[in-house]
Amino acid sequence: MSTPLQRSMAQAIAETRQALLDHRLYDRLRTLDDLTRFMEHHVFAVWDFMSLLKALQARLTCLTVPWRPVGDVEVRRLVNEIVLGEESDLLPQGGAASHFELYLQAMTEAGADTGRIRRFIGLLDAGLSVEAALDQAGVPDAVKGFVGYTFEVIGGGRSHEIAAAFTYGREDLIPQMFTQLVHGLERQFPQRLATLRYYLDRHIELDGDQHGAMGLKMVNLLCGDSPELQDEAIRAAVAALQARLKLWDAIADSLGNAA
Repeated sequence: MSTPLQRSMAQAIAETRQALLDHRLYDRLRTLDDLTRFMEHHVFAVWDFMSLLKALQARLTCLTVPWRPVGDVEVRRLVNEIVLGEESDLLPQGGAASHFELYLQAMTEAGADTGRIRRFIGLLDAGLSVEAALDQAGVPDAVKGFVGYTFEVIGGGRSHEIAAAFTYGREDLIPQMFTQLVHGLERQFPQRLATLRYYLDRHIELDGDQHGAMGLKMVNLLCGDSPELQDEAIRAAVAALQARLKLWDAIADSLGNAA
């Protein structure tokens, strides 16, 4: 049974959420070249998704030594379970990988260029800020805007807003959104997309069956009965979806073929 916050949230995000699910981008992914160009943009959203999640873990659990019990134990468990699946998921051939690393494998298999995202990560490793690394790596403006919004939310440091952006702008949306992309991919591009298909299937499975529900519960617990916190969470969720919509618009425009 949904909570009052979940019902209010569903009403507030309905229009933008539906615009994403019906977006013209999906019809423009017609060739393998279209798909790889999409992946070269989208990989940055895969990366900053992990930054949102780790920001939540840093704020809602104890990551320092000496350890001490921090916050609500139920929230801690929800965050840590999501981190386990996203940062070190089991692979079908054995071993484990983060979903970001799995996506890089899928890009290589499909023939997408991973040079820009790898340069970006290398610049971060060298100590550059996210903004400077985006600039020096030559990341498209639309991607910089999307990642910039994510780090505005993280920088604000308000756990309920980060959780709302993460859950409603990412986790809760992913199963339905990625179903659009999964359909027909293997038929169109045999032998080239097995890893991508596995990545998408794992998101649909985890986010649809487990992580989405965990995220919803986490937002409820963080907001509690406070109307102020609930309103702030709703605004954060709407803004996260609008940022995704701008990114989708830009990628669709960059493909150049008619819808």
